[in-house]
Amino acid sequence: MATFEQIRDKTMEDARKQGLDEMEAVKLLRSRLRRAGIPFPSGMATDEEFKQQQRETEEFLRNKRNKKREGGMAAGGMANGKQHMYLNKGAFVTENLNPGLKALAKKRPDVVKKILKKA
Repeated sequence: MATFEQIRDKTMEDARKQGLDEMEAVKLLRSRLRRAGIPFPSGMATDEEFKQQQRETEEFLRNKRNKKREGGMAAGGMANGKQHMYLNKGAFVTENLNPGLKALAKKRPDVVKKILKKA
């Protein structure tokens, strides 16, 4: 019968070979421990805690991806054989603003959006 240390070492070796990230490696270790009938050590998260950690990690990565998309330019369509770009939601063109609106955009971008929306 294998010990926790043996299963952990073999799992980490396999995870490195397969290029798994930390969360996937922990999932693999937990499944192998369950299959071998070895209880989790006291310092290891319970099933509920592990599921919560997974949700938080997935949510963090999702938010990180979404932050990249906010503002700036998005790929549009093709017209006249050229790729066109469009503004993402929440972005506005600042190079067409006069100096007063540029200064206001730094302090109160919401007000500038309202002004440009009306124009």
